[in-house]
Amino acid sequence: MLLSANGDFKLVGETALGSEVEALVRLHRPDLLLLDLALGDSSGIEVARKVKRAVPPTRILVVTGNVYPGSVTNAFAAGADGFVLKHEQGDELLDAIRAVLSGRRYVSPQVAKAMGSSANRSTEGSETSQMLTPREQQIVRLIAKGGSNQEIADALHISVLTARKHRQNVMIKLGLHNGAEIAAYAIKSGLAEAPDVDGNL
Repeated sequence: MLLSANGDFKLVGETALGSEVEALVRLHRPDLLLLDLALGDSSGIEVARKVKRAVPPTRILVVTGNVYPGSVTNAFAAGADGFVLKHEQGDELLDAIRAVLSGRRYVSPQVAKAMGSSANRSTEGSETSQMLTPREQQIVRLIAKGGSNQEIADALHISVLTARKHRQNVMIKLGLHNGAEIAAYAIKSGLAEAPDVDGNL
């Protein structure tokens, strides 16, 4: 609605599934992709990487609900050109779009402030305790053991859909892309050595 009201932009495609983004970008060759990191079936970081490989001229502006340590850095490393939060003012989004389309890299003031706060955390272990909920820490430990979404769901007595959502949230918060990277993080941060949860895996 914001972009339509502005009149300078034309929406050529839309999807909530990360698996469909690359095909849409290849089809429409848009100047700009507005990308959420929390997609229904995949990591927005990985989607950004695929889009930049497939159609390099398309600029990518991440528009997401939250910012976590690692997410901004990994988004830019994957090819993103800007990063703003969904709840920021409409003018902020328009400024970000124009900046990115003009070839500049853009980080909104709120994102920059959040990044500055996270940079002051002393260790990766304390960073984990602040970033992840107790349930997400359980998810990380189970992923580190090689658990599938179904196995995690069974161990924690939750639905597979909920297990998948927790996994996606962990990847977004930690700026990671797959189970192997989560497992490596769990070992490095000490989470893999924590006591088992209420289930066997």
